[in-house]
Amino acid sequence: MSSDNAIPTETSLSIEDLPGVVTDLYARAGQSLLPQAQGPVGLFVRYLRRKPERGLAVIYMVDEVRSAHNGRANNPLHSVSLTLDEKALEGARIRFNASDVRQADITLLHNADGAQQGLLHLADLGLSVQAFPADPGLPALAQSCDAARIRELLDAAVRLLTGDPACKIAAAAAYPVRYKPANRCVIRYDLLLEHASGEKKELTLFGKVYADPAQASSVQALQQQLYTEQAQKGIAPMLPRPLGIIESIGLTFNEAITAPPASENATTELWSTLRTGNKALRPRLERGRGGEIIRLILPDEELRLSAQALARLHTSAVRPDGSAPRTGAKEAKRAQQRAALISARNPEQAREVQQLAGELASRLTELQPDNYYPAHGGFKASQLLFHSHRVFVVDFDGFCLADPALDVGYFLAYLRPSALWYRRQGMRQWFEEAAALFRNAYKQAMISYGITQSTINDILTRSRLYEAALLFKIATRRVNRLNSPRPKELSAMLEEIAACLASVPR
Repeated sequence: MSSDNAIPTETSLSIEDLPGVVTDLYARAGQSLLPQAQGPVGLFVRYLRRKPERGLAVIYMVDEVRSAHNGRANNPLHSVSLTLDEKALEGARIRFNASDVRQADITLLHNADGAQQGLLHLADLGLSVQAFPADPGLPALAQSCDAARIRELLDAAVRLLTGDPACKIAAAAAYPVRYKPANRCVIRYDLLLEHASGEKKELTLFGKVYADPAQASSVQALQQQLYTEQAQKGIAPMLPRPLGIIESIGLTFNEAITAPPASENATTELWSTLRTGNKALRPRLERGRGGEIIRLILPDEELRLSAQALARLHTSAVRPDGSAPRTGAKEAKRAQQRAALISARNPEQAREVQQLAGELASRLTELQPDNYYPAHGGFKASQLLFHSHRVFVVDFDGFCLADPALDVGYFLAYLRPSALWYRRQGMRQWFEEAAALFRNAYKQAMISYGITQSTINDILTRSRLYEAALLFKIATRRVNRLNSPRPKELSAMLEEIAACLASVPR
């Protein structure tokens, strides 16, 4: 996002104009975006979410315009969030204009003690701006980001993890690492431990604070059941160890996945490094002279581990709430909502978008799987961590009973490299080979757990419809982040959706 933060002279506003709105509101309220700044301050987009019926949320990093980009990306404490209610939006358009913003009354919210919350609210427009960690929708965020205020639970988590009742925390610091306004925030806690012997060691834990404490309790309980189930079977659990919860504020704690000391063996050096799924499953190509592709490099082991972990999850005895399974009909509704957003931003392609969404919704609604299984609900590369020839699955917020085809389709939809939308050389072949490897590994793993081959084949067939549904989600995210419509990119995505539909017999 540009650092030009002035509200445009024209009356209409777009998402690209919102930094100017933020700057203007802070100036009118007599507030400083970055008090310690020595030069001009800019706003730089770090996160943007536009979901049907849930409004728009944008997180901006606040920093000096001349500062290094890497410094901005690693300093989440210097952030401001802007939220727009659904009533302020019409598809991808903002209903109000610059004049409306200038004339609106600004409310500065305060705490019970009179201290400012860091929140500016324009009630008539449905617009709020807040400086981290202020967030009325996530009231425990500030407390959770203060290690001193939650010291007691940190102590308990450390004793559980180390098995040493005499271990004490000598120093603690909290750093937010992933934040979704009014929803949840992942926080890294860096601790310095002191044992009775006087030895000191560093330890990292991860916490997650939820807007709904009941959700926090439910998610943590299910994760504990999964972890215990696998540990009792004598197999290494595929998820981080749950370490506790402050139920009153909805803050959970989990063990951090850390890499072991680097191996001296060069052949295993890759696996001695902790890698995110996004990095580990990234396409790699070997090029020869002139830039021609001479070999595609598939992440064979990572794909097999991912498929095996998913099969293990789908055959777990742990049962989330069975009264409300995540059905194909629910995914159909979401696909249609996303298609409406895409159509509003791309009117020339709206007819094709709506036709594909209508066909997909009809076929998803008709799905009647024999059984619903435990499902992650958002199984994709960004939810995976790799090290020591193991995979760890994180973020079980969407854990549910569902058609296992949902998770398979989720993974494969997001496995597609973004370069595929630009028809880059080698990307199609890389994806097709990687997808085939994953499907085969999943099939073999499910067979080993006693699932019949016909059942597995049906899951893999249905997964193509879920792939198409999730490709609509990916297309929506691209709409969120683009400064202007890109019809060729959208056309490539629509072709992919059509291919998924065509591959499933009626």
